[in-house]
Amino acid sequence: MWIYNSSLYIIFFTFYQFKNADAKTLFSFLNLGATHFFTKIISISLFSMAGVPPFWGFFSKLFIFTLVRSSYFFSLYPFFFLILFIGLYFYIQNIRLLNSTAGSDFQAIIELNVRVVPMYYYTALTSAFFLVFGCAFTDDLLLVISWTLF
Repeated sequence: MWIYNSSLYIIFFTFYQFKNADAKTLFSFLNLGATHFFTKIISISLFSMAGVPPFWGFFSKLFIFTLVRSSYFFSLYPFFFLILFIGLYFYIQNIRLLNSTAGSDFQAIIELNVRVVPMYYYTALTSAFFLVFGCAFTDDLLLVISWTLF
C-alpha cells in the first residue's frame, strides 16, 4: 500500500502545482507536451502503479502473488490476473494519452499557470527515484521476509 500511496501522492501533488481549477484530470496536461517534467513524473507514477517490471509496483504485485502461492489459494489466480490486466490496460491508456500529445515546451510558466514550488521538485524526484530504482531495495526486503516466514 505504501508504494501505491507514494505514487498517488506524486500525482496529486503534481495536480496541485496548477493554479487553474480546471486542472483536475490527466486531460489538463495535454498542452504541456510529452517532454515536460510534470508529464514524465506522472508517467513514472502510472508505470509503477501499473506494475511494469523495472518499477517498484511490479515487485509489490509479485510479492502478493508469492503470498497467494505459498498460502495455496490457487483459485484466486484467475481473479488476480483478470484484475491485473484490466488495471494495466487502464494505466497504459492514460500513459499513451499523456505521451502522445504534441504540446509546446516553450511556453512561459506564467502562461501555463503553474506554481513554482521547490518542495515539489525535491519530493517528486526523490519519490520517482524510489519508484524506479526501488527494485534494488526490494530484493533485500523480500529475502528478509522470506527468511522470517519460511
